[in-house]
Amino acid sequence: MLEVNNLNSGYGKLQILYDLSIEAPGKGITVIVGPNGAGKTTLLSTVMGVAKYMSGDILFEDMPIQGKLTHELAKKGISYVPQMGNVFAELSVMDNLSMAGYLMPKEESKIKADQMTEIFPVLKKFIHRDAGTLSGGERRMLAIAMGLMKNPKLMLLDELSTDLAPIIAEKVMMEIARLRDELGITILMVEQMAKRALEIGDTAYLMVSGEIRYSGKASDLLHEPELCSMYLGIKTDSDQIADLTKPSIEGSD
Repeated sequence: MLEVNNLNSGYGKLQILYDLSIEAPGKGITVIVGPNGAGKTTLLSTVMGVAKYMSGDILFEDMPIQGKLTHELAKKGISYVPQMGNVFAELSVMDNLSMAGYLMPKEESKIKADQMTEIFPVLKKFIHRDAGTLSGGERRMLAIAMGLMKNPKLMLLDELSTDLAPIIAEKVMMEIARLRDELGITILMVEQMAKRALEIGDTAYLMVSGEIRYSGKASDLLHEPELCSMYLGIKTDSDQIADLTKPSIEGSD
């Protein structure tokens, strides 16, 4: 669905990504993980025509899209849900959905908005409330629903678990998995909740300082104790066993 080859990009004269290559297979979840400042958000921003493209190839359904404007990419079927500023806080839930369907005829947009409230029942409950009064998890659901309004083939999701309580973040992760399993949408997600993202993901890339350090099955990355510990702060089963078998300082010679 999406293929990035030897991508170089950044902001102004500052280069962030260096010869970066990834693939996001159709109808799967591709997870991008890595430490803060690795360039994960820059990757999504470059694909969506926001960050500065310098060189390389970005292919969507085998067609080059580098240099395309953001609204042109939306028309092609790519939806971007950023980490922050992803809803209009002073507008109602219904008005947010209507804004997201601006490319559609009015009647079609209304039908699609109704479908979104069926997919996310919590939005129906608060359909006339201002988005700014929703909880963090509810706003994330609204942001995802706004992304779905455009009938996307590919969704780019940026750090949707940020600042959420673990139980709410888990609900968001389950909804993301449902987009793949029930709607067949291809997802490229950047996520700080690395362990859970890798558990629901199909393909994973570990990004460090604008370069790829791991690529392969998402579940396999969880069995790379050195990478998980050094870059993701994840303790694997082998790490935990090692901790249990370490001699305690108390009582030692």
